[in-house]
Amino acid sequence: MEYIHSKGIGKIREHAEDFVRKRLAPSFIPNDGKQTPMKGHPVFIAQHATACCCRSCLGKWHHIPKGRELTEREINYVTDVIMRWIDMEIHKDSMR
Repeated sequence: MEYIHSKGIGKIREHAEDFVRKRLAPSFIPNDGKQTPMKGHPVFIAQHATACCCRSCLGKWHHIPKGRELTEREINYVTDVIMRWIDMEIHKDSMR
């Protein structure tokens, strides 16, 4: 939460979109299933929590098939899912 508050939600969204574009959007990802760390950046944690961590999970849980580049609409969708989870976590944390 400290990292999110220090950077601001706008910067976190930029990071999320950048990670999606670089790590999920390409049609072929040589390390698919291992490209998203389990800890560290809040976006990484959100990706695992929302099944947006690899193309296999995107296919299984979000019905976005592997083997082709993500469309702009899909990139926006995945980024929105990640950010919605982060937003829910921020609000949950503020209720404590």
